[in-house]
Amino acid sequence: MALRAGVLLLLPWPLKFIVDSVIFHKPLGLWAAAILPNPLTHRLELLHALGLAILLLGLAEAGLAYLGNRLLLDAAQCIGFSVRRDFFSHLLRLPLAFHRERLSGELAARIGGDVNALQQFIAAVGLDLLPHVLTICGVFAVLLAMNWRYGLLTLAIAPVLLWIAHHFAAEIRSAARVTRRHEGEQSGATQEVLGNIQLVQACAREQYEERQFTARAGSVLEAALRGNRAQAGFAPSMNLAIAVATGGIAWYGAMLVLRGSLTAGDLLVFLAYLRAIAAPARQLAKAGRVFGRAAVALERIAEYRSETGEIRESDGALSPQHCAGCVEFRSVSFSYGQDTPAVRDISFALEPGRMVALVGTTGAGKSTIAALAARFHDPQCGAVLLDGRDLRELSLRFVRTRVAMIPQEPLLFHAPVWANIAYGREGAGRDEAIAAAKAAGVAELIAALPEGFDSTVGERGATLSGGQRQCVAVARALLSEAAVVIFDEPSSSVDPATERRLMHALRVLAHGRTVLLIAHRLATVTSAETILVLERGQITQRGTHAELLNTAGTYANLWQAHGDASANANLRLVASA
Repeated sequence: MALRAGVLLLLPWPLKFIVDSVIFHKPLGLWAAAILPNPLTHRLELLHALGLAILLLGLAEAGLAYLGNRLLLDAAQCIGFSVRRDFFSHLLRLPLAFHRERLSGELAARIGGDVNALQQFIAAVGLDLLPHVLTICGVFAVLLAMNWRYGLLTLAIAPVLLWIAHHFAAEIRSAARVTRRHEGEQSGATQEVLGNIQLVQACAREQYEERQFTARAGSVLEAALRGNRAQAGFAPSMNLAIAVATGGIAWYGAMLVLRGSLTAGDLLVFLAYLRAIAAPARQLAKAGRVFGRAAVALERIAEYRSETGEIRESDGALSPQHCAGCVEFRSVSFSYGQDTPAVRDISFALEPGRMVALVGTTGAGKSTIAALAARFHDPQCGAVLLDGRDLRELSLRFVRTRVAMIPQEPLLFHAPVWANIAYGREGAGRDEAIAAAKAAGVAELIAALPEGFDSTVGERGATLSGGQRQCVAVARALLSEAAVVIFDEPSSSVDPATERRLMHALRVLAHGRTVLLIAHRLATVTSAETILVLERGQITQRGTHAELLNTAGTYANLWQAHGDASANANLRLVASA
């Protein structure tokens, strides 16, 4: 592009010599006379040489423009790829609290639309502005050298053009900022509605959601129309300023030519350079929206790029070769920023081959303990230890690959069933996934699907039943390298036959592993070696099922309530029959 700028600087000079020397017989300057024919004796030869020079400069400009444009377009794609990859990588490592507070569709809009705006900006700068801006740098020097008074007059238009560009660019950028914000909100809300389409239809809220979509789309339209108004005024303002300046400079230049202070060829060069100054101004007017959207895109990317997670891996974090799976909570307290801690002074130990159950009412702190064990949070007081080492001393990858979590609603990808199982271990394939399902005793349940292990799972597992999703999650945990498994209510929404199969799979999974079982149905924890009862973030009871039943307290009350609820349910079934 620098070479192209040099060619653009030379383009007007053959025309100057044609006018001054070929037509008006003006002698050539010293440097030109050394390389060009004498206009007094070889007039036609000089014309032919100047015509050839114009042709060669045109070919050189075209070739350099092609090469520069190709390189810049490739650079824009590569930069967009790098920014998108870096941004996505950063989002993956932000804490769960960040993702819970934001719509996934809005994040996707930033990864897609904002990075695309950045790519368009890079291409627009390279293709439309860069060669002209480089040319202007040479124009300043040449004009002042030729005739500094006329040169200053010609360049006086630059501040006016810059002011116009700054004024309209601010308007366009403001409108683009509002447009992108509304577009992100609309994208997030649309994805959320479509992801919950069953609820929308079940509640007959189609018309309501249509009105909401129309309102959000209307906000996008209003902001876009505001940007259109600014964009529409940008180019005419630029063209008006350029037209006025061109007319004034041409008139003044012609007066100088008539006075003999300037040659006709010099005037031609000045007017050509004025066009070189005006060209990037016009391109800026055309690309104003691209620049405005790019500026907003950079702001939006930087906003989330500056987010930092509460979990930071320490320098020199350890990744031991072996993990036995011994977990210890040592006087752990944690709060989500509220006055009341979620858990307070929690102490207990988990050992390989043993199952510890957590029970308690909703909000007692069970999920918080599970999140602390997988280091989704760090305790404010105390420490969580894995094989005697504080989790904060270990690498996050080591902790997350050694501690597997099976949530109450297992998370699945839109992919074949075997791929969802294989996701538990990097490099695992179809055969390993099927072997894990067989080892867990859930292969028959998965094989009953229309295409067996090759059945494609709908988004978030929508095409599978709750029990089938649990089976996939158990097989995935069995395939992983996890030494610690956290199971959140394995039988909350399955039929008795599937529950028996899941409990068998859980026993297989627990063999040689450390298991923490979070239970709402107390019938699933009766075989646990230790049961911890949580109340308001504190352990109030611990022991076996028999020990806790023989002790007056929360567990016995919960068991009694559970038994009464089951009896009442059975009575209702009999009555209805």
